[in-house]
Amino acid sequence: MLNVENLQLLGSGTIKNVYQHPQDADKIIKTIKPQLVAADGGFAKHSAFKRAVYQGIYRQFRREILQYLQLCKTHYSSGIFQFPIETPYGLVATSEGLGLVVEKILGPDGRAWTLEDLSKGPGLESKHQKALDRFFDDCVQKHIVFGEVNDAGLLYTEQRSGYPEFVLVDGIGEKLMLPVRAMFSTISARYVRKTQRRIQGQLEALSKHESKQLET
Repeated sequence: MLNVENLQLLGSGTIKNVYQHPQDADKIIKTIKPQLVAADGGFAKHSAFKRAVYQGIYRQFRREILQYLQLCKTHYSSGIFQFPIETPYGLVATSEGLGLVVEKILGPDGRAWTLEDLSKGPGLESKHQKALDRFFDDCVQKHIVFGEVNDAGLLYTEQRSGYPEFVLVDGIGEKLMLPVRAMFSTISARYVRKTQRRIQGQLEALSKHESKQLET
């Protein structure tokens, strides 16, 4: 079992902690924050019934792994194992429960740049916008199922495939009780485009706000 006290903490979100993998610089380990977890392995904020069903706090890991397996199955004859989502490599026992081992996505400068970081920091260039458009097109074409996707869950890189791209690292996989998005690519595509319009609208609103501030 890995003691997280001996690992480098790279970041901490609302639900997860992210640690550097101790043996592989190209991998990270995601864990669920223990302060959010009840003794039965469910989220403490959920009812006893909701905590008892499925895999509790690990349901998020399950969705991501199942999505990756489905993509590999679909593209079996092509021998493709890399998609616009982070690649999961397995599970590892840690002092914060099970950790999900995934690939590490970094920007050209060696930092982890989310779409949110780029839009609020240096700003989006033409290459970023083209990469974002291609990301959503690929997700529709490859039938990648979204859960709750936002600009903080998209990481930018140029090293992964040799060209600018965004990679989804959060909100991956079917979240609905009735898995209609996973079952029907047309329904999934509509939701992906809806998410694209929402995120694009947020980016445009931020750009207009910054332009007004510069004028004043």
